[in-house]
Amino acid sequence: MTENPLGKWLNLRMGRPLELAPVSVRELQEWQFNSLRRTMFQAVSNCPFYHERLAGVQTGAVHTPADLEHIPFTNADDLRHNPDNFLCVSQDEIARAVTLASSGSSGAPKRLFFTAGDLERTIEFFHYGMSPMLKEGETILAILPDSRPGGVGSLFAESISRLGGETVLPVNPSYISTLLNLLLDNHASCILGPAIQIHALARMLDSKGIVINHVRSVLLCWDVLPYASMQTISRVFGCEVFSHWGMTETCLGGGVDCRPGSGMHLREPDFYVEIINPATGRQVPNGHKGEIVISTLSRRAMPLIRYRTGDVGCIMPDECSCGLPLRRLGAVEGRLGDGIILPGGSRLDLNELNNSILSHKSVLDFKAEYHPEEMLLSVRLDVLPGTKSGAEVKKQLLSYPKIKRACDNHNLKLSVRLANQDGTIHSGFGKRSITIKTIRSGKL
Repeated sequence: MTENPLGKWLNLRMGRPLELAPVSVRELQEWQFNSLRRTMFQAVSNCPFYHERLAGVQTGAVHTPADLEHIPFTNADDLRHNPDNFLCVSQDEIARAVTLASSGSSGAPKRLFFTAGDLERTIEFFHYGMSPMLKEGETILAILPDSRPGGVGSLFAESISRLGGETVLPVNPSYISTLLNLLLDNHASCILGPAIQIHALARMLDSKGIVINHVRSVLLCWDVLPYASMQTISRVFGCEVFSHWGMTETCLGGGVDCRPGSGMHLREPDFYVEIINPATGRQVPNGHKGEIVISTLSRRAMPLIRYRTGDVGCIMPDECSCGLPLRRLGAVEGRLGDGIILPGGSRLDLNELNNSILSHKSVLDFKAEYHPEEMLLSVRLDVLPGTKSGAEVKKQLLSYPKIKRACDNHNLKLSVRLANQDGTIHSGFGKRSITIKTIRSGKL
């Protein structure tokens, strides 16, 4: 018998009585690959892209992870080229279409399609995943975009309503003072949102000397924060901090901690995850980092088979103490190719800047830009009202070995200045990155 909500959800998705003990890892994998073979058959039959891409592939012979290595990858450029060629249903069955702009200044956007059933399965995952964190009658402050029907804010709010809770969705995630007022006015028991917004919210609450005891849990998504920032969030709110991973390609929900720091149990009834060496395309052992690849198992509108996400992570090698057979994803540390190459050849990524900059108590957020033609790294700080920490941050950055070498030996220039000083931050709902700018093209 299982009391774990995710165990009940797994039983629900596998058509088993909810209270049964979870299946074994082997039984789950057999069920997943049966679902995958069925998905591939439907894709070849109904989807123009996979009808061509998988021509000659024996999809019925895929029974193990090793067999997947004979299946070609799908990538973001495939989605950009002609997304309608991925459709397996008529346009009348599409309940939600999402357009994702290219990370560069040019290039066609990706477009993804979902049926009402696809969205319902995301609501179910949110519902069971959130149930340990929120009790009936409680309120969650959810810093999420798009409260329109089918948007992530709307899907999440529906999942919370099924728990008997209420969701407060802020209009603008950059107004940290507004987030603080919403948290206090609604006596929220849980906070969910991008890690940088919750970091800024904790810093502001701490600076005001306000002590609260009504927040029992925090769920971070999108960004990866330094350990010191995670400790600050836990200390200020006096609660446990959980992590979530997901992307539009996973229909938003992807994986969630069953306890803080345990690793994120994957949404395995809905997609199968591989970790590959991005250079060779070969699978890597559990515990080794690589590119996350997903194959959808239940998607009706737009199945994706061996889709290279570009996110970097690893499957944790040990079993979770909770007893669930769901594999766990370790912290997703960013995207392939993220970061910049400094003069001298060292790669600097956002996580390194996070570690150096966000440790300063007055810093809420920052924006980093690199101008390669000028060999200039520019950092703009969003700080607490009435504080000035630019000189301290610059001193610390100049002592960071990679930056120090580039400045001392290769003429890198470093500019650190204050930006927002009124309690707002520049980050919105998009993923943070180091922006590369050139004189000729403006942005790469």
